[in-house]
This record gives sequence, C-alpha cells and structure tokens, in this order.
Amino acid sequence: MKRIHLGNALPAMLIIAAFMGCDPAVAEEATEGVQIINQLVTIDPYEVIQPATVNSKPGTTVVWINASQFPVEILFLDKKVALACGSPANFSLGKGGAYESAQLPRGGTASLCFTRTGKYEYVVRSSRTLLLQYGGTKERKETRGKIVIQ
Repeated sequence: MKRIHLGNALPAMLIIAAFMGCDPAVAEEATEGVQIINQLVTIDPYEVIQPATVNSKPGTTVVWINASQFPVEILFLDKKVALACGSPANFSLGKGGAYESAQLPRGGTASLCFTRTGKYEYVVRSSRTLLLQYGGTKERKETRGKIVIQ
C-alpha cells in the first residue's frame, strides 16, 4: 500500500485549485468580513422570555424556543423588521404588516434575521386553551421582549 505524504500532495492541490479558479487567499478574504450571529431566546416554563432583551449586530438571526407548557405566538408591535439573510422560520406578515409567528407548540421554534439597526419590540402571547379541559380560565398571558441591533 502506498502512503501519500502531505508535503508532496499540498503543492499539487494548490496547483489544481489555481487552475479551477479557486484562490485560497480570496476565499479567506471573502469569509473574513462575514459574521454569522445566532441568538437564542427561550420562553421558559413560567412563560418568561430569557433574555428579555437581545443586543446584537446586523445579520443576527434570533431563534425563539418555546419551553413553556402552552402554545405561544410571537407578535412584533410594528412593521420595522426587515429581512435579507434568509427565510423566516414560522413567521409571516400579519394583517397590519408586522411579523407574527405561527402558534408554537411546546418545543417549537421560530426565527427571524435582523439586517438593519434599530429597536424591535415584540409580545409573546400564551394560549391557555388547554386549561379549559381542566376547568381553568381562557386567559392569555403576554410577555414583552426587545431586539436591539446596533
């Protein structure tokens, strides 16, 4: 069985890459300026948003996870959210033009990408319809959160 020495293979790979139009220096430059930022927001079992305020930079994707006992919806309070770095997951434009999530079951997720600086306030609404089965009330709990992109 022949052994390939990396010392001999590396120059050959660089020559092949150059002929294919792939310059390693250009590839490094292209990835240097791109910063992918993901921020996780959890709706905990007591329906508290953790963290209540997310501070980040343009290009940030915020992912919400519903860890509460009840389905929840995430509703933005105005139309300021602009998307450009991917498709929203479990979000759509509501009647007023602001983003709102689908109803997220326990363990469900939703995400949005924020490309512009600004403050984006939202409400997490809990659906307590499950309580009706056990004689509870159909109240909806609301918790507020904020995304700050600087």
